[in-house]
Amino acid sequence: MKAETCPSRIFQGYRALGYVCNHVPFVLRYINRRKEHLVITSIGRCFHTYGGTKLELLTASQAHNDEIGCIAGDSRLVYTASGNTIYSWLRGSELQNTFSGHEHKVKLLLPFGNHLISVDESGRVIVWEIKTAEVYLELSLDSCSFRASTLLHPVTYVNKILVGSEQGPLQLWNVRTGTLIHTFAGWGSAVTALEQSPAVDVVAVGLASGETVVHHLKFDETLMRFQQDWGPVTAVSFRTDGHSHMATGSPVGHVAVWDLEKRALHSQILDAHRSAVTGLRFLPDEPLLLTSSPDNSLKMWIFDQSDGSGRLLKQQQGHSGAPCRIRFHGAAGTNILSAGLDSVLRSFSTIGENLNKSLGQASYDRKKAKKHGVLKDPGKMPPICEFTS
Repeated sequence: MKAETCPSRIFQGYRALGYVCNHVPFVLRYINRRKEHLVITSIGRCFHTYGGTKLELLTASQAHNDEIGCIAGDSRLVYTASGNTIYSWLRGSELQNTFSGHEHKVKLLLPFGNHLISVDESGRVIVWEIKTAEVYLELSLDSCSFRASTLLHPVTYVNKILVGSEQGPLQLWNVRTGTLIHTFAGWGSAVTALEQSPAVDVVAVGLASGETVVHHLKFDETLMRFQQDWGPVTAVSFRTDGHSHMATGSPVGHVAVWDLEKRALHSQILDAHRSAVTGLRFLPDEPLLLTSSPDNSLKMWIFDQSDGSGRLLKQQQGHSGAPCRIRFHGAAGTNILSAGLDSVLRSFSTIGENLNKSLGQASYDRKKAKKHGVLKDPGKMPPICEFTS
């Protein structure tokens, strides 16, 4: 009997360098065993798990068949949607289960106790049994009049989810009975973000108009409204360490921090990213804010300034533009120099992400670059096309 032979792994990919995150919002999970928050980011067909303390890379997942469209997570598993298929992962790299049943691309995921809720582009909603990957309940949303854009489980609302729409209204559903409980009229603009506030019954609703509405669900009453001038609200998060602050993200890379007691702007983080702020989350009970962007960077901000504003504490980043020239550096062959279309020269380590370095952005005038900031440098040079080391 002829023994089966396995194909050679000599030319199998080892690891991808320079990938940190893309446009898919990151997921924050608290692992009690580690006493630490973990940050899950998508890098296309794979996802990375970073430690929340040092932002060091812990694990990288297997490659999916298609691009990851959305990520969710609870204290035990990470859930990813790729095309019309959903996967659950243990310890960030071990495939636990596959959920098949959608006929269209899955765009929203929400862990819900022992269940997982998914919504596809046709408006089909499936409630799954996480343990068995079997369908528990199915709902159908009319995508013509109510195209779901975001999901939220309001705290203390047993068996209920809040669904925002691109048309503007919101709906409260009972996912145990499959019944629509209440429809909120909305504010005449698409819902782009939903976030639970520290107060029961109160949620923040981010809108495409740039407005963030703090709304009381039980009384269907608007408590306060905030307007940013940078375009649609891309993400919302509440600070929970004793300060009544709320942060909102924008498509141009700025972050606004609002004072809920004074009902006014508290501070801003201008040019936090080169591109849209798609991921934004305060760490529970800490003065720390995590942000991510399609510019391939994950950043941690700490609010310890004398005026209460934030400053950059840690970051993981790669090129925001495609690399145009790379070469090994050093006799050991453990470092790779890379020049990108973002005019930045970087050094990537094949040993560990913590050894990666940015060697700076090419500029005609370093003094002006420091004065205006790297992102607004008027003397920024064209991309590096050749270098030697």
